[in-house]
Amino acid sequence: MIRCLTMPKLVTFLLTLLIAATAAAQQKPADELARRAIDVMAGPAWEKARYFEFNFVVEHGKTRSIAVPQRWDRTTGQYRVTGRDAKQNDFVVVMNVNTQKGRVWLNGEEVTDARRDDTLGLAYKRFLNDTYWLLMPLRMLDAGIVREAVGERTDSCGRTWDLLKLTTAADTAWAWINRDSGLVEEWDMRVQGTPAEQPPVEVMFHDYGRYAGVLISTRREVRNSNQTILIENLKISSDVPKGAFDK
Repeated sequence: MIRCLTMPKLVTFLLTLLIAATAAAQQKPADELARRAIDVMAGPAWEKARYFEFNFVVEHGKTRSIAVPQRWDRTTGQYRVTGRDAKQNDFVVVMNVNTQKGRVWLNGEEVTDARRDDTLGLAYKRFLNDTYWLLMPLRMLDAGIVREAVGERTDSCGRTWDLLKLTTAADTAWAWINRDSGLVEEWDMRVQGTPAEQPPVEVMFHDYGRYAGVLISTRREVRNSNQTILIENLKISSDVPKGAFDK
């Protein structure tokens, strides 16, 4: 039996449809901006990019404070990272980031006690942070990201950027996409919990290069902080090298 909607319910129903239609209309141009940038930077090569090997480096001025070699299989989740923990222990972790389980060596000796879990947690945080920095623009169409086209920005030299707002449960970012080249040239970030009066962190992308067909910026300048993020010794391939995840 068909039930007629009362006037208040009909108004609510129509408003819901209007809100959904408006959201869909806003999402479409935003998705198109993200898709164009990803096509420029990777295109079909992105689907083939399985294995990543790189050093994540942080410099403050001329001082190198962090240098972390890593290997990652995007298909299986296998991950290997080496570094030094807060207690100055040299660690090696071979784990699967999907299960967050794996093996840990501290100062050359495998550990299976609570230190293993602590170090696995440290390695997983490194994975989340460092692969985010590595692949920022290529993750714009990931599930869980709300995209919004928020207009254009121009400068006195006649350059134009389309600004794409990207919102997740954890943070908000703004990608500056060069309208002529399609490249992301700036990435502004506001992490959850940041005071409203504090401006976003502004990251300028430099030194783009192609690796197995994927265009990656290997030098990121954090504006007004004297800090630079470097992606060194980057290798990308569709095959996983033999022994890549051995100790």
